[in-house]
Amino acid sequence: MTQTATTPRAAIRRALTSVLPEPGPGRNLYWSTLINSAGNGLFLTTSSLYFVRCVGLTPAEVGLWLTVSGLIGMLAGVPVGRIADRRGPRETYVVSLVAEALATSAMLLTRSLVSFVAVTTIAFLAASASSSSRGPLVRAAGGERAAQLRSRLRTAMNLGVTLVGPVAAVAINVDSPLAYQSMIACDALSFAVCALMTLRMPRVPGTKATGTASRRWRVFADRPYLTLIGINAVIMQQFPVLTLVLPLWISLHTQVPRWVVGLVVPLNTVLVVLLQVRLSQGMESPLSAARVMVRAGLAFLASLALIGFLGHMSAAPATVALIVAIVVYTLGEIWSTASVYELSFGLAPAEAQGEYLGLLSNGTAIGRLTSQALVTTLCLTVGTAGWIVLGLLLLGAGLVAVPTTKWAGRKQAAHA
Repeated sequence: MTQTATTPRAAIRRALTSVLPEPGPGRNLYWSTLINSAGNGLFLTTSSLYFVRCVGLTPAEVGLWLTVSGLIGMLAGVPVGRIADRRGPRETYVVSLVAEALATSAMLLTRSLVSFVAVTTIAFLAASASSSSRGPLVRAAGGERAAQLRSRLRTAMNLGVTLVGPVAAVAINVDSPLAYQSMIACDALSFAVCALMTLRMPRVPGTKATGTASRRWRVFADRPYLTLIGINAVIMQQFPVLTLVLPLWISLHTQVPRWVVGLVVPLNTVLVVLLQVRLSQGMESPLSAARVMVRAGLAFLASLALIGFLGHMSAAPATVALIVAIVVYTLGEIWSTASVYELSFGLAPAEAQGEYLGLLSNGTAIGRLTSQALVTTLCLTVGTAGWIVLGLLLLGAGLVAVPTTKWAGRKQAAHA
């Protein structure tokens, strides 16, 4: 009787252990990431509607100036990352979070295009600063297993966005200024809470670089790492596939029932939450991570090619093929993300993590910005061949990862 009663509890404990980091700074980051991603999920889902329906901006104005503000915001990445390296990432991250909280709160006072541009630009600058200072904090909390910690934090990000989805849906259904403002206020509050939680973490001392390490903008002279940033930017071209391009492809070019579109993102999210940590294990070195990147490229090619041929199938086989494609695609997404985590930490000098990760974050943002136009053109205009070309592009990026990692290893050995 006792064994039967405790079995479910033990199962739950094992499940939590497989997802949660060990007690300490890593677990603190996990919960703060969950809270922050929940706030961001509320904001991203509802903010555009708020600016259009309540502030009076046009959709074109919102889209254009969010893009411009995002590009300007990237300017903060490398300089703030360098400050985090020298002054300590915890304090830098807290200041960035407070700035995000204030900028997000100021959006509630936006009444014109000028104030919208000003506030969103400040918010993006703060977000870029937050991302670049958070990287070395994760590195310090995770130690030699920083990449695995990043994988666990990614599950927290997915969980946070998923959990608040119904709340955002209610706000959209209410469709009132107060409902939208509540979502933005929750996002601002999430930044403040994360700042307080970060203050509870141990202080990470800054590093004092000497010699070549003290050179300003050192990352721009590190060609292997710049190549890694380029590889990651290419991999990010798959960013809009599930949320933007695939629903249009299914609806316009295949016989797959349209209700299946609603299952795509939830299936991907569940798989990421269940498999991200497990599939990230075993990458104990940059070279092993680079080999996993090749595996990710193959998975992307196989899944995207299969999606491209859905239009040549009848409804039932196409539906089954789509589900298989989403599973394989998600494996590629998990492998590529985990590989980039390991490579980004392993190939960056210990005393310049913030500077290097700040530029990597900028490369990721640029990849996302360019991806929508490229992928839409390839997949929806070109068609089946375009899906295959996209898959080959991602595979090519994966194949370059191994020689790039060996190149970086030779340079590190030469300077050791």
